[in-house]
Amino acid sequence: MESPEIQIEKSHKKILEQGIFIVTLLDVIGSLLSRWLNIDYGWFSIPSVTVYIGMSYLIARKQNLKTTLSSVTKLALYDATIGFILSLLLEANVGGFEKDIYKLGIIGWIFVIILAAIIANVLGLIGYVLALRRKKLKSDSSAMYKELEE
Repeated sequence: MESPEIQIEKSHKKILEQGIFIVTLLDVIGSLLSRWLNIDYGWFSIPSVTVYIGMSYLIARKQNLKTTLSSVTKLALYDATIGFILSLLLEANVGGFEKDIYKLGIIGWIFVIILAAIIANVLGLIGYVLALRRKKLKSDSSAMYKELEE
């Protein structure tokens, strides 16, 4: 006999914590690999994009747009500050654009934080729209199933 499938609902705060953990892991691994393999650290932003979209998708399945975007913005603020500090401490191979911006001091940091928040909100909107589309498809298939039963 099969046991019933139990779905565990996660709060948006728990999903945000997991997002922060994954981004931290990506920052550490990306920093080390960029230094050891002489790869530009910027390439490790690609997996981060999937984390931002995935996290916002998971939150948007149960929460509204405001909660989704505020959560993804918090993740971006963490990533743009703590994540960058980690990459500096681990001596990531940061080249070009990033070095020039951070040479500007506090102005550069503020610019990066604002830019990270804007990009995070765009990625958050993508995740939110994907969640809405899934909800719509799910409700359409449920309605179709009910019609077939009648």
